[in-house]
Amino acid sequence: MLIQSNHSVTQLERRKTCKRFLILGLLLLTTISCNAQNLDTELTKEDSMNVKNVQMAVWSLPFKHKDIIVAQAILETGWFKSKNCVNNNNLFGMRRAYTRMTTSDTTLNGYAHYTNWRQSVIDYYILQSTRENIIPSSRAQYFRYLDKVYSEVGRNYSDQLKDILSRINLETGEPNPIVHKIIKHKTTKRKQIRKHKK
Repeated sequence: MLIQSNHSVTQLERRKTCKRFLILGLLLLTTISCNAQNLDTELTKEDSMNVKNVQMAVWSLPFKHKDIIVAQAILETGWFKSKNCVNNNNLFGMRRAYTRMTTSDTTLNGYAHYTNWRQSVIDYYILQSTRENIIPSSRAQYFRYLDKVYSEVGRNYSDQLKDILSRINLETGEPNPIVHKIIKHKTTKRKQIRKHKK
């Protein structure tokens, strides 16, 4: 009798969880389809993969840390030049999802392939929304979360993102030449100091 009771509770919990995922999926699908229509109309003028267009795509979706997401796209693709980015339209190094909704159409070279790069942005939003309860709300916590998720890179990952954020002006999407020169100058000084110490 006790075993049947526990089994019934487990089935009830599963049903509730399935209903929650179904409702979440429908809400996401509605939000994404509305925003995807906006993306298609807004980006038809210039559909190239660049900071400004990626920024527009990210800003049109309810990401938590939008500027960091743009910096991730830049870092993951090497300023939109990586093979995975060019061949798969994949801005975030995503693998194809089989246990959640996805906008990828197939897999190419082990990574998710998208019909266009905007679909990659939408898919990254879907991934983040399914992990919403573990994604921290503060920037510092989010950087620590990324360092943990990208543990093969270590703390270096968030440092690289911060470097990108300091070098670009997300208002225009253009590199900030003054900051870029300062960073280069500091690197040169470090090299000179190291050579001088030897």
